[in-house]
Formats: sequence, structure tokens, C-alpha cells
Amino acid sequence: MLGSIPTAVWVSKLWKKTDIRQHGSKNAGLTNIVRVFGWGPAVPVMIVDLGKGMLAPFLAMTIAPEITWLPLAAGLLVILGHSLTLFAGFKGGKGVLTGMGVFLVLAPLAAILAFTAWAVVAKASGYVSLASIIACLVLGLLLSLGYAFPASIFAHIAPSLLIVGWAVSLFVIYKHRVNVVRLAKGTENRFGRGKR
Repeated sequence: MLGSIPTAVWVSKLWKKTDIRQHGSKNAGLTNIVRVFGWGPAVPVMIVDLGKGMLAPFLAMTIAPEITWLPLAAGLLVILGHSLTLFAGFKGGKGVLTGMGVFLVLAPLAAILAFTAWAVVAKASGYVSLASIIACLVLGLLLSLGYAFPASIFAHIAPSLLIVGWAVSLFVIYKHRVNVVRLAKGTENRFGRGKR
């Protein structure tokens, strides 16, 4: 239920008296909010979407620390809830920001480095979609490195965390499938200039 909070939809309705899914790329996510309405309404969207991603696994760790799989399940469910929100006709965001929140708790160093990759690609290319895809791949590769080399700076990555990490990464990339087609065709617009 936490993941199903449709932050972008509710903020756009409260702030601008309209549904963000009727504007821009029609995606209920941070990028579309920024492009259509600016940073004012984007700030609460960013805080809530990142926060719910962090809160779900954190609560699971706090409430039942002996159940090691529970934070992973909570992380998966909050991302699925965000992308397929019950409160907005199963039309939510793509899971990038909420996913980052999840892995800031489950694998903080890998998440920070993946975000760094996102920032570099977004700045260099102007393509938020490309940056998000690259960040997902970086996260998966870093988790794989931690699993393969337990003595690395990423410490030991459990098989379950590796599987969840790749599952989330591939899910988010799948949510960007339309963007991938546009990137391949050279028709994807850079941030601030059209649909994403």
C-alpha cells in the first residue's frame, strides 16, 4: 500500500488542479512533473517517492530483523506498487526514484555509485531515460561484483539481493521500453524538450 501512493498524480491535482498523466509524456513520474510543472511541485514528489522506497525495507528490517528476506520483499512490493498503483488505475511511475530509495537501504554504496552514473549520463547526454537505464545496469553490475568478490569494497552480496537487484533493474528498464525505441530511432527528446 505504501508504494501505491501516487505522489505525482496527487501533487499535480492538488498543485495544478489537473492530472499529470494528461500532460507531457503522460507518465506519473518526477521527470514529467519537472518538465510540465517545474521544480515547485517536483520537490514533494521527489521526497515522497524516494522516501517510500527507503521506508519499506527499513521498516521490514526494524520490525522483523530475523527475517532476512522481508526487506527484499518489501523493496520489490513498494516498487511494484509505485509502478502499478492501486489508487491511480495501475498507471504509476517507472520506479527509478523509488528503486533508488530501496537500494539506498539494501545496498547503499552500489546505489550511490549508480546514482553517480545516472547524474553523469544525464548531464552529458540530456537523456534522463538513457541515464536511468545506465544506472540500472550499473547497479546490477556492482551487485554482481559484490557477489563474485566478497572481499571487495561492496562487502558480501547475498544471492537473494543479487537476484532482487537484477529483477528491479530489468523491470525498470522494461518500463522504459518506449524510450529505448525512441533512443534507437534518434527521436528521443532531451530533458526539457518534449516527451520522455
